[in-house]
Order: sequence, then structure tokens, then C-alpha cells
Amino acid sequence: MAGNVRPAHLDASRSHARAPADFILACCDVEGNFLAVKAYNYTTLLSCELLDAWAIPSCLLFSWLYMRPKYQWTQLLGVVVCVGGLGMLVASDELTDKDWPALSRAKGDVFMIVGATLYGFTNATEEFFVRRSPLYEVVGQLGMWGVLINGIQAAGLEHGAMRTASWNGATIGILVAYTASMFILYTVAPILYRMASSAYYNLSLLSSDFYGLLFGLFLFHYEPYWLYFPAFAVVVLGLIIYFWSATPEAQGTLDPRAPEYVQKRGDSWRVVAGQV
Repeated sequence: MAGNVRPAHLDASRSHARAPADFILACCDVEGNFLAVKAYNYTTLLSCELLDAWAIPSCLLFSWLYMRPKYQWTQLLGVVVCVGGLGMLVASDELTDKDWPALSRAKGDVFMIVGATLYGFTNATEEFFVRRSPLYEVVGQLGMWGVLINGIQAAGLEHGAMRTASWNGATIGILVAYTASMFILYTVAPILYRMASSAYYNLSLLSSDFYGLLFGLFLFHYEPYWLYFPAFAVVVLGLIIYFWSATPEAQGTLDPRAPEYVQKRGDSWRVVAGQV
């Protein structure tokens, strides 16, 4: 029986081999979010909304490099239609004067472009991983490294702001709600990567402004501009066009395999059970 048990150091060898890639993925994800949020401090809302859309072509490029999906003309048309819906949202914000003056437009624009590029890279890379590995392994590694990187960076760069922040019930409640939302997002996104693609995920995020508006109607009593509603319809139309003739299977090979140590342990338990 002892000869059928795999040594622990061999069980962990596959995880050790993937660790550098998982660390890089988590680092790019953390920095992408950090730079995108920081960009709002320096540049205008209009620039942020437009440059954030750079994540879409970035994701398409990295997806093609990883998985060589067969993009059809209807998919490219769907991308154009979705970006057109984004343009209507931006126009709505501009017409309703929601913009603010830029402290350093060049700095903010560079932050947003780099952040959007990292967004596209991390989404495509995570899709590449979840199509070949179990979800718990990819999401678990991303979460573990992300917590460590984010914690160290926050302690080094944001400790002053943390001390001076107003830690009242409303602030804590918003942080808890935001954390819960991000937990759901990072849990569900890999499933969508398998069912569709990371490019489809990025296009779907263009409709988030409309859902933000719905929450704003009840929480902050927003008065929506009429252009929001046709913009949402245009984005949804673009999503339909994107997969009108392109099947999810054509976006990449789906072949998730359990880690070798899981298979070996299962085999070992079956042998032991058979000997009893």
C-alpha cells in the first residue's frame, strides 16, 4: 500500500511549476485595477470612459495570441456596435455635464491606457488557464497572490489615507458591499470565460453603466438622461451580433484537467479501498 502513495513533494510539483505564472497574473490584475482607479484622480471622466474601452482590443489580441480563435466578421461588427453604445453613454455624460477638470491629463490618460491593457491581458490569460485547469486552482491561486500583493501595496502606499479616512457605518457598509460584488465577479467571470470568452466578458461590461444607473435611481435619486436607455439597447444588440454566427466552442479549446496529484490521490484511495 505504501508504494501506491505519492510523496507530498511530488504532489506539489505541478503547483510549484505554475506559481510564477499565477503570481504574474495576480500582479497584473492588481496593478490594472490600481492604475484604472488612480486615473480618475488625474484625468477627466470622458477620457476615462473612452480609454477604458482599450481593454476590448487588448483582450482580443491576447486571446488570439493564446488560443487562435476564429474571429468572424459578425464578431468584429458586434465589437463595433458595442463600442458605439459606449459612445452614446459618453455623449450622455458629456451632455449632462458630469465631467470634472483634469489635474494632470497626460498622467491620468497613461494610467488608464496601461490599466486597460493589463485588464485585457489578465482576462485573456485567465481564460487560457481556466480552459485547461480546474476553476478552483486558477481562482484560488489568483486570490491568494492577489491578497498578498494588494495587502503589501496598500500598506506601503495607502497607509496614510487609511489613518485619516472616516470609518463610519456608511463607509464600512459600502466597502463590504463592494467586496461582496468583487467576490461574485471574480467567481462568476471564469465560468463565463468557459461558456463564452473573455472578449465577450469585456463587451458585456459596457452595459455596467446602465445597471449602475438603476442603483443610482434608488440610492442617490439620479435623474437619468434619455440617451442611457438606447445606449444600453445598442450594447445588448452588439452582444447578440457577436455570437450570432460564432459558437462558444470556436473561441478556444475547452479541456480542463484535474491536477496530477488529485488523480494520483484518487487512484491511491481506490487501491486502498480495494485491499480492505
